Amino acid sequence: MPKKAKVNDNEKAQSDGAALNGNTAKPTAKKARSPRKKATTPKTGATQKEKSPISDEAIRIRAYFISEQRERLAIPGDANSDWIEARRQLLAELEEN
Repeated sequence: MPKKAKVNDNEKAQSDGAALNGNTAKPTAKKARSPRKKATTPKTGATQKEKSPISDEAIRIRAYFISEQRERLAIPGDANSDWIEARRQLLAELEEN
């Protein structure tokens, strides 16, 4: 009976495709992270939502009438531009008084 040639571990791993240059791939370990702490400092006026002296309902009504006029005159535009124009008009009226 003929003797079989011994195959070393490196040759076995290469034939399996599990290792490259005799080094086996190791999974990377996940780094432990602590949960982030929330800021305890009070928010400044710049980060807080500004309170408008004009209500959303007033802007909504004015924007509706602006859109009606815009459509009647076939002027191009959209709801966002109507809202911005309504808010601008109401703020201008508030400053006049």
